[in-house]
Amino acid sequence: MKISGIVELSTIDYPKHASAVVFLSGCNMKCGYCQNYEYITTNVSEMTAEEVFNSMDLMFAEALVISGGEPTLQPEAVLELAKIAKGKGFPVKLDTNGTNPDLVEKLISNNLLNYIAIDVKAGFNNYEKITGYKKEIKENILKIIDLCKNNKIFVECRTTFIPELMDESDIEEIAKTVKNCNLYAIQQFDREHSYDKELCNVKRISEDDLIALGKIAKKYIENVKIKTLSSEIPIN
Repeated sequence: MKISGIVELSTIDYPKHASAVVFLSGCNMKCGYCQNYEYITTNVSEMTAEEVFNSMDLMFAEALVISGGEPTLQPEAVLELAKIAKGKGFPVKLDTNGTNPDLVEKLISNNLLNYIAIDVKAGFNNYEKITGYKKEIKENILKIIDLCKNNKIFVECRTTFIPELMDESDIEEIAKTVKNCNLYAIQQFDREHSYDKELCNVKRISEDDLIALGKIAKKYIENVKIKTLSSEIPIN
């Protein structure tokens, strides 16, 4: 498998769990605001799943997060990592852009998934413009949500809000579409670390404006929060 990064201990990637995080390389989208672009093509190492786990000090970790890039582009790697993690008694979280429901179904059928976070990149009419992804995405995301909900897998959907590329109508459309998720998070754009350096000049949305967007989403989804660069705020 192609690995672009390993974090032995994170307290922010898996809610309520100290986790190890493995970043698999490669992605099938090209989002200008991507903050993980270094995990797509650079610093790539070839490792087996056993070598990944042997390289980590897991004294304090109690869960595994499989992230990227887009990890589902390496389905066998995801399955192998999840199997070893489960063998250690770790719950498994998958970060994904929602393009591979077949792999999610396989993880669920093998009892290898506890939590999924789906990055919903944009309003669905703007997906190709913002991500460069030309294939069907809405139905795949809905299929993943249904699969997970039917099998009691926690589903988080999240959107990074980029002023000038999105507006309130995008958030409303997304919220209506993913209304069956367990949690919807609207994230503040980290312009300093974006892939497209032209976006470094885009004005960052304020906390108050993020809260206003959260209240729009709250009309459709029970559990909504906003994530600024420094805090998380539940929308009541």
